[in-house]
Amino acid sequence: MSPWFNSVDIYCERLDASFWAEPVNAISNLSFLVAGLLLWRLKSPRTTLMAILVILIGLGSFSFHTYANRLTGLLDVIAIALYLVTFAFLIPKQWSRSSVLIQLGSVLLLIICIVLAQLLISNMKPVLSWLPPGMYLGSWFALIMYALVTQYSNSPAARFLWLAIIVFPFSLLSRQLDIPFCESIGGTHWLWHLLNGLTLYLCSYGLCLKRHSN
Repeated sequence: MSPWFNSVDIYCERLDASFWAEPVNAISNLSFLVAGLLLWRLKSPRTTLMAILVILIGLGSFSFHTYANRLTGLLDVIAIALYLVTFAFLIPKQWSRSSVLIQLGSVLLLIICIVLAQLLISNMKPVLSWLPPGMYLGSWFALIMYALVTQYSNSPAARFLWLAIIVFPFSLLSRQLDIPFCESIGGTHWLWHLLNGLTLYLCSYGLCLKRHSN
């Protein structure tokens, strides 16, 4: 059997390699479907695209928490990466000045934040093993900068980005505490899904909220 299909066990809830070994983790991915459907109801090209990407994240995560192997784990990461790059490319449309070069620069900013965060975390991991992956921490840093710029051009949209910035650390904390709290209170990965669904909804809504000058 290809190593891509070898079962992985990295979450508190999973006790064996069966399909339904993580029922709570799997079902909590409904938060992404709910967020996607709420965005879909706004009925604009941008919200439709973001709705599809959020739903893909839910499907990718569901597949990883049922068919838990390296391949479904990769699909999960790809879905998240697609959302992040698309968000970074589109967020300059909320700014007073936007062009393809600015949009590409926004994507480059995201990549730089992720790379720097990963380098920082790699150096600190031996001491602080609970630190999250650089992709998540770097994206949070980038979102703060996006919100700062958006504040001056579309403050109503920026409010949703700031709310996402506030919610995401709690979401990330619940992800990182899944194993450390496993024996005492049980897994917390399901809470990561619920709060992350909310975070993605807030980000997407802020991305799609029209400027008054439009």
